[in-house]
Amino acid sequence: MKKISFCFIILFAITFYSCDEVLEVELDDEIRSTQAITDIISLKSAVTGLYDMLQSGTYYGGEFILAQALTGGIADATGFRERYAQLDNARVPTSSAYTESNWVDTYALVNASNLILEKIDVLGLEDLDSKGSALFFRALGHFDALRQFGEFTDSNSEFGIPISTSFVDSKTASTISRSTVALSYQQIVSDLKEAITLLNYDSDKFLVSKGAAEALLARVYLYQGNYALAEQLATSVINNSDYDLNSDYNDIYDEEGSLEAIFELQFLETDGNNLTALLSTSPPEISANFSDFFQPMDEDGDPRSFKFYDSGNVVYVDKYGTLDSDLKGNAVILKLSEMYLVRSEARARRNPTNLSPAIEDLNTVRTRSLPTQPILVTDINNFDAFVDVLLEERSRELAFEGHRWFDIVRLQRATTILGIEAFRAVYPIPQREIAISNGVIAQNPGY
Repeated sequence: MKKISFCFIILFAITFYSCDEVLEVELDDEIRSTQAITDIISLKSAVTGLYDMLQSGTYYGGEFILAQALTGGIADATGFRERYAQLDNARVPTSSAYTESNWVDTYALVNASNLILEKIDVLGLEDLDSKGSALFFRALGHFDALRQFGEFTDSNSEFGIPISTSFVDSKTASTISRSTVALSYQQIVSDLKEAITLLNYDSDKFLVSKGAAEALLARVYLYQGNYALAEQLATSVINNSDYDLNSDYNDIYDEEGSLEAIFELQFLETDGNNLTALLSTSPPEISANFSDFFQPMDEDGDPRSFKFYDSGNVVYVDKYGTLDSDLKGNAVILKLSEMYLVRSEARARRNPTNLSPAIEDLNTVRTRSLPTQPILVTDINNFDAFVDVLLEERSRELAFEGHRWFDIVRLQRATTILGIEAFRAVYPIPQREIAISNGVIAQNPGY
């Protein structure tokens, strides 16, 4: 077998790691599995396979979520694996085992989505939900790649990511160079806008829906710097009756598919997540940072600290279970409290001289957990002061859900908080991918 890489894995992404018989395609580096989708039944099975791909132990089933906490400074590598120590130091090498694996994950998802979209067109299959879901997942894969490996905060940068909108084999994949950041965002936004037109609103939180696509697009617009549309989309989700803030912050982890969840990746015993294996061993491979993250919450009596356990040696993360044998903790990918924080930031960006509307949204989230400790407008003198409060609130509200690193990067605090060189605010493209592409894929500056 050839070395597994982007150029290799995208050819076989369409196996989807699914247990469904229609997708049990024999793996071999010379086999094309394009025959896996032949009708509506196999098409729906293929879409189910996209959810399975998100569950990868190096994607939303584990390391992608934890990498952002490690590099973002709210987690510590307390085990013995070098890949986590590198992330903890926020000095990720071009040979990082994590980035090599996650690059494959994101582009496997993209290429699998491309195959579904191609088959829908070629076979003339009429299934708006499947098409909308595939567009959502292609956008998510590209977005996750962009915010890790591209200069996503600079719309003028040439260092975006390879954008793939057709199902490709390994030979073709090696010829795909990086797009600009602007063109990368353009494709992600286009896919989500089309997905919104195809999908329906749905109260089932375990499936991609129109509401989930709107929420993801709100997040994308915020990252892109399109604050008016970020506010507009976040407001649409906030006003959707399918969603409501839980009265207790921790209910979203204790109750599957709660009102607050917008899109929740469901794990069963048969396809269990890898999160508790990393967080709940003794000692855990990854723990919560004590002094900069857990202690301030604990001292405030913040119930958001209740999903963390201070053993006296390390702070365990209990969001996904308390034992390493707990396999069914769901990954919350989109939730309503994030939309309030998205809208809060968008409003502050649009009108930094009048922060009252932004602080009102922020307090909607904060006072659920700290009803007697709202942020007062008189305490926030300027936008920089607002960013300090926003980062703290996002840290507590979205901890260990895959946000922290991206937050401090896009809010331009990574270098000051972590003491790293500016170029390290973007992960390096895995050197393996550059070598396999014969230099078609260019490395990020500084690496």
